[in-house]
Amino acid sequence: MSARSIAAMLGLMLALPAGAQATVRITQLSYPVDLADTPDLRRALSAASTVREGGRTFHSDTRWTVRWHTFWRSAGGQCAMQRVSTEVDIAYTFPQATRLPRRAELRQRYADYLTALQVHEQGHADLAVQAAERIEAALMAVPPQPDCDTLSETANRRGHAILDHTRARERTYDATTGHGRTQGAHLD
Repeated sequence: MSARSIAAMLGLMLALPAGAQATVRITQLSYPVDLADTPDLRRALSAASTVREGGRTFHSDTRWTVRWHTFWRSAGGQCAMQRVSTEVDIAYTFPQATRLPRRAELRQRYADYLTALQVHEQGHADLAVQAAERIEAALMAVPPQPDCDTLSETANRRGHAILDHTRARERTYDATTGHGRTQGAHLD
């Protein structure tokens, strides 16, 4: 496959379709943290956090999976895509204060920080939903194949390529935002 063909295929896969609609399921997870007597929110949250990755501690997290289901029809020596549906499972993890800070300025700082964490994590979820929508469009665009196994293999390769691209976009998102720092998710 030529570089031009690959670029054209990626362009098609990354274009958002009109009308693609993924089924999205959201799970809210939390870890308890007592902030009543702490003078240092960051330290208290880091000690309580269950979110660890690559030797680092984070105060929030978004995990997602995207699945697709394809429906095709074989007729006249060709197998053609009829319909594609996608599902996205999103699991957010955030701190849950069992007791809020006693000092008003720390209570407000925690509330602002939690809001910024939610904004950042929503960005991760948005990328997952966009991936699902792109997968629907890319798989519907798979041309008829001589058999359904080839159609399925071609569709799955396209779907996995979009997931790989989305994971790269997530790494860029975290790098660009400093894991939410530029969005206000910091406690220094």
